[in-house]
Amino acid sequence: MSYKNLIWLAGLPVAIILVWILAVYVPMSAQATRGQNSLNAVLQERKALETTLLTMTQQVQTQASLKKSYDEFLSQAPTIDRMGQFMAGVVHSAKSRGMSLERLNGEYSSMEASRQNVIHPVFEMGVKGKFLDMGRFLEELSGKTAFAGIRKARIAYDEKEYPVLSGRFVIEFKALKERTFEGK
Repeated sequence: MSYKNLIWLAGLPVAIILVWILAVYVPMSAQATRGQNSLNAVLQERKALETTLLTMTQQVQTQASLKKSYDEFLSQAPTIDRMGQFMAGVVHSAKSRGMSLERLNGEYSSMEASRQNVIHPVFEMGVKGKFLDMGRFLEELSGKTAFAGIRKARIAYDEKEYPVLSGRFVIEFKALKERTFEGK
């Protein structure tokens, strides 16, 4: 066997392999890479759309929750002309907790004319009772829709009346000027 025949016998398979690589494998590999890239782009677009859809769903749920709480506030909040009845309920609640009211003053300067339909009247309450009873009363009061917050609080005790404490609270409420949109 001569050296030329050996080159032809070994070179022919190498040439066939090179032609196969250049004619078949490289185009198929390029097509597979393009397919993988387009699949990745579709997956990224799908992920972005799912994120957007989830965000929109959460926004709709948040808006529905806010509308529900707003409607609940409108249905439960007292109007300013019925604030006296509401405060009578607060006084009754305090008395049912075993406390006595020493004074109840409304700070009507807090109800300045504003363009908003919600007013924040402030009342000063002087309460006498046990510490835990005061806490339960304030907790019950804070659960009401019309409760806005406690501006000031001061609790004092007299050694002669030890279990009974005196408290002075300045409490802010929320009230509606009028119910103009009940029918909506």
